Amino acid sequence: MDLKQIQNDIAQGGLLIDVRSPEEYSEGHVKNALLIPHTQIFSAQLPEEKLTPIYLYCKMGPRADFAAAVLHERGYSNVTNLGGLDDMEALGFEFV
Repeated sequence: MDLKQIQNDIAQGGLLIDVRSPEEYSEGHVKNALLIPHTQIFSAQLPEEKLTPIYLYCKMGPRADFAAAVLHERGYSNVTNLGGLDDMEALGFEFV
C-alpha cells in the first residue's frame, strides 16, 4: 500500500480504524485513527456507503483480519488490513 493513496482516501471520507483495545489505543496509536475494538466491529456505526475505503490495523494483524471479515459480511467491499503497528510504522504513519 502507498501512504499517499491511503491519506488521500482518508481525506476524502475514508476511515482508518485501530481495532485494538482502548487500553492499547491510549498507549499510542496512529494519528487520526478511530478506535473501534474488533469486538465492537459488528455493531459499529459506519458510513452507509459500502464502497467507503476502510483501513484497519491492530498490534500484529490478526484482529484486523477478523474485523475485515466482519466488515465484508456487513457488505463493505473496500476494506484493507494494513497489518500491525510495525507495518504502520514501515508505511510512514505518524503515531501519537
